[in-house]
This record gives sequence, structure tokens and C-alpha cells, in this order.
Amino acid sequence: MELYLVRHGETRSNTGEDDSCDSVLTEKGIMQAEYLGKYLENIHFDKIYSSHLIRAVQTAAAVAEHQQGEPEIIVVPELAERGITSEFVPDKERLERAYPKLVYADDLINKDFHGDIERSENVLRRLVFDPAYLNASETKIKGENEIRYNSERILIVAHGGLNACILSNLVNFRFDINMNIVQHNTCINRFRLFLFNGVRRIAFEGYNETNHLPEEIRQHCNY
Repeated sequence: MELYLVRHGETRSNTGEDDSCDSVLTEKGIMQAEYLGKYLENIHFDKIYSSHLIRAVQTAAAVAEHQQGEPEIIVVPELAERGITSEFVPDKERLERAYPKLVYADDLINKDFHGDIERSENVLRRLVFDPAYLNASETKIKGENEIRYNSERILIVAHGGLNACILSNLVNFRFDINMNIVQHNTCINRFRLFLFNGVRRIAFEGYNETNHLPEEIRQHCNY
């Protein structure tokens, strides 16, 4: 399986214009998301996941709109930013104005949010690890080695804090000890997950990538 983990575009909260926990993208954030969508338009995603916060849905929508057939976006509450609890109720009408083809996966993840690290572990297990390893039906033989994998490619659009928790789980170090994980707006993190002679493996192929953004935006944002 290939995993693309993305942070949302710049928000009014990021710029200090809004202190809401559910802030929308700024004009620059919309541009960032559009550049992201164009950059990924020739990469087919079998599933697109987003949190239930508007900034993530807006960013995921910019990618989905550039995909063939404009696929559905699966909205998963536990992909929300750190500190957002299960008591938060999203404005579904606003979400659907951003992108009408939403599927609310309230039954996919336990509704009782736990601590942020445990929450990210649960998300990874259900959305990534289980399908990547349990559904590894494709096989390649290289010499005496067998590589089995799930051929799906998935996109997860989430948030800086939660992405840091997810990344710390993927690369196997404790987020609460090492917190120096940078996630720029609309950055891309890329992984491949496969079985190597029956052993679970993760290949880390890209971290905090912003190559899709023009140089002037990256310089302005100090990327």
C-alpha cells in the first residue's frame, strides 16, 4: 500500500484572523490546496480520507476535484486535530458546500476519542495497517525474497499535530519525547507498506514535501 499523508492549507487561524477550532482556509490556503490538487492529478487514489474539520475537507476537495470522476471523500472524525474531542459537532452543510460527495464514516472509528497518541494509533490500525498487511494479496519475487503488498494508494488529509502523532507511530519513536516534527501547510509525507518475507515493513519515501508550491509561496512562508 502507498500512503500519502497531507496537512491542510493555510487557515485564518494560522494567520491570527480567527481563533475558531474549525477555521476555513485563507485565499493563500485555497491556492496551496489547488496547487496540491494539480500536482497529484495524475496519481490515482483508491481512497481519500479527511477529518471532519472544514480546513481538511477543503484541502481534500481540491485533490478530489482533480481526480478522474471526482471520487468521494471519506470523513473520519478521529483524523481531527489534537485536542478536538468527540463533543465537537461539525457543520455538515458547510462541509458539503465545500465538497458534496462526502461519506461520513462514523461507524468506521470508535466515537469515544482517547488521548491523541492512542487516537492516532487507532486511526493507523484501521485505515492503514490492517488493509495494508491483512489484504496484501499482490506478490513479487526478488531472488529468494518474497514481497507481498496491497496495491491500493490512499490519501489522508489531516492536521499538523495529528500528523506528527501519526508520523511518530510510522517511524516508531515516541512523539511525547521527540516533538520536532515539522508539517508545513499542504505538505506531503509518503510511505509504502508491504510484507517482506512475511515481516511487516514501512518504507519512508517523503517527508514534509512542498515541491508542488511555487517558489514565491515557499519563500513567503519560509518553507
